[in-house]
Amino acid sequence: MLDHISLGTHDLARATAFYARVLATLGYQVQHQGAEESAFGPAREWLFILYPADSGQATAGARMHVALRAESREAARAFEREALDCGAECIREVAERPQFGADYFGGVFRDLDGHAIEVLTRSA
Repeated sequence: MLDHISLGTHDLARATAFYARVLATLGYQVQHQGAEESAFGPAREWLFILYPADSGQATAGARMHVALRAESREAARAFEREALDCGAECIREVAERPQFGADYFGGVFRDLDGHAIEVLTRSA
């Protein structure tokens, strides 16, 4: 259903450096980096795109979040470690949460612009 996600940022260079490290844990690499956007994904795909915010706010929604699928529990844990090492705020640490499904394992973090980013896997 979804093709890609775009987020606004106050500091494109800082956000690009943050997501280059964090998204690498999920197999995403920088596919494009320019003055007006940075794009991440697997080879030649732009699935996660950052743009400079048009106003003083990076448009982080109060109840909006982006959920990213990890291939394994270890990949979800690696995402958590990188996110925290890069300055993200932990909202909900990576763990089993049966209320979200018997196979759910994930957590939620606030990135450097305040966006809520969830990482999860549904593999054992």
